[in-house]
Amino acid sequence: MRLIVINDVSVVRGGATKVAVQCLQACRNAGIDCTFFVGDDGVGVKELDVAVRTIALGERPLRDGHSIADIFDKHFNKRAYEMLSALLSESQEETVVHVHGWNQILSPSIFHALAASKARVIITAHDYFLNCPNGGRLNFRSGAICNLKPMSLDCLLTNCDKRNYFHKLWRFRRSLVQSGAGDAFWERVEVVLAHEGMETYLKSGPLRHFTTLRTPTEPLTRLSTEPWRRERIVFLGRMTWEKGVRTLGEALRMTGQAATLIGRGPLLAEMQEALPHCWVPGWLDDEMVSETAAQARAFVMPSRMPEPYGLVAAEALMSGIPVIVSSNALIAEEIESNGAGLIFESGDAGSLAEALVKIKSDSLVRKLAEGARAFGKNVAPSRKEWERQLIGIYRGESALQLV
Repeated sequence: MRLIVINDVSVVRGGATKVAVQCLQACRNAGIDCTFFVGDDGVGVKELDVAVRTIALGERPLRDGHSIADIFDKHFNKRAYEMLSALLSESQEETVVHVHGWNQILSPSIFHALAASKARVIITAHDYFLNCPNGGRLNFRSGAICNLKPMSLDCLLTNCDKRNYFHKLWRFRRSLVQSGAGDAFWERVEVVLAHEGMETYLKSGPLRHFTTLRTPTEPLTRLSTEPWRRERIVFLGRMTWEKGVRTLGEALRMTGQAATLIGRGPLLAEMQEALPHCWVPGWLDDEMVSETAAQARAFVMPSRMPEPYGLVAAEALMSGIPVIVSSNALIAEEIESNGAGLIFESGDAGSLAEALVKIKSDSLVRKLAEGARAFGKNVAPSRKEWERQLIGIYRGESALQLV
């Protein structure tokens, strides 16, 4: 068996790329022949301890600035199609292809190449782009979770895009190209979910095979934590509207509480100006994040979208730190039922402010911290267990659920 791991980029700046690299490392540990197919220049592989063959297109992501040509190329990247087709035809041995990200560079063209091959195709759903044009199952205008049938007429006519309706039409067209790989192809694709709750949002359409494999997680800090003795609220993530930073900012202004907001994104400068009583440093290295986490009273995950997993929440729980989480997060009910944190109404700054006031109680925070530490032991698999399950999926030893 040979494995091909596919991802838009090689530089680890987000969860999808981090998991893609972990897949490469797992294959190396298991002695599986592996190739990394990426849309960028592959420079990220050189920075990592992953000795695998890399095939790189050498193109840049849409988020780094787009050109007129991208209007067409990122619907169907012809070079990506041709290079992947050539790679697939190199060998007649059994081939497993594991896809992670494709929307920034590679485009849906890769699915047309895969549909023409006999390769077994596995896709990890890090978001909802498998059936939703904007990838979030969220109406970015109203802030509500979208319950429309993806790619329906109602979907087409709804302006739900974070930019404008013309961009929604562009995304809709790209999704049409994606579905154009054919129902026969999509019915044989195996989808790996970061959280079992994602299936509800992805099962409309031709997708049939689902399994859940939660991302392996390490505690945010190995230092001793006593949240009930601390004062600072912490946010760690991208500074974007859909991540709920404006909701958090408004709640912090209501309560006057100090907080640390760590992360990059288009709303960074806005948050720095709006929250002079808080520390908003941008991104921090792992050592600084660990030290900051050890001083945290609680972490906040205010995401507006149905957050597929919430890696930061899991990392905080494993560190024995309570979390305040949006009702839209798929992990919210588990956190509440395990007494590991509080839930607030998504997008409602007043509701979040109430939760922030509640955790001023030392006795409550101590109780939540106990729940967080207990739940954190089981919230995600260890790296060793995750690798075992992943290799089992690659080798066909772990049957995927047929819906």
